[in-house]
Amino acid sequence: MTPEDVASFERTLELGKEVAAGLAEHDVLGRWMAHHVGDLIIRAETTPEADADAIRSETATAVLALWNQRATLPMPNPPLNAFEPVFKALERLSEAQDPWGFYRMFPRGHEPDQDDMVAVPLLRNALVLEDAVRRVVREIVVLAAREAADNEAKWLKLSEHLEEDEQRAARDAVLELARTLAMYTGDAVAEPVVEAGHSKLITTLLNAEAQLAEVRRVLEARRSRTSSDGEPGAPA
Repeated sequence: MTPEDVASFERTLELGKEVAAGLAEHDVLGRWMAHHVGDLIIRAETTPEADADAIRSETATAVLALWNQRATLPMPNPPLNAFEPVFKALERLSEAQDPWGFYRMFPRGHEPDQDDMVAVPLLRNALVLEDAVRRVVREIVVLAAREAADNEAKWLKLSEHLEEDEQRAARDAVLELARTLAMYTGDAVAEPVVEAGHSKLITTLLNAEAQLAEVRRVLEARRSRTSSDGEPGAPA
C-alpha cells in the first residue's frame, strides 16, 4: 500500500468503528453488523503487515458497503440523515416565487393583478404578508441547513476522504442552496454560521411583525369607520 492508501484505509477504519458503534444494540441485525465489522477491523489492525492486504480489502469493502446503505441502517439517527428534509424544503424555497406563488391560494393564471389590488386594497396587504411569511420560512430553513451541517460534522469529517455519492452530493447542494439564499437575502456569510443565521432570522421576524402590525392598523381603521357609519345620526 502506498502512504496515501494507508492513510485512506485508516480513515475508513475510523468510519467503520463509528458506524459499528452507532448500530442499535436492541436490533438483531444491528448487533450482527456491529460484531461482523468490529471483528474485521480487529483482524485488519492485528494481522502482520505481510499478510494484511486481503483482510484490509475485505474490511474496507464491508465498511463502504455499510456506509453506502447508511440511510437504512438500524440506527436511531443514520449518518447525514438530517439533511434530507432540509434539502427538500430548500429546493422548493430556492425556486423563483411569483406573486401569490408561496401559498398558491389562487388558481394559476387567475391571481389578483394590480387593478384588483387597487379595487380591493386588502389584497395588497395579503400579498405583502405572504412575502413576509415566505421570507421567515426561508430563513428558518436556511438556519436548519446550517444546524444540520453542525449536527453532522462528525460524519462529514469521517467520510470526507470517500468518493462523492448521491447523498453527499445532496448535502453539498443543501449547503450551496443555503449560501445562495443567504446571499439573495443580503446575508453575505462565506460559511454556514448559526449565530449569523439567528441574527438574520430575528431581523426577518421583526420585519414580518411590522407588516402584521400594519395590516392590523388597516383593519382596525376599517372597523372603526364601519362602526361610525352604523351609529344613529350618521350620514347615509
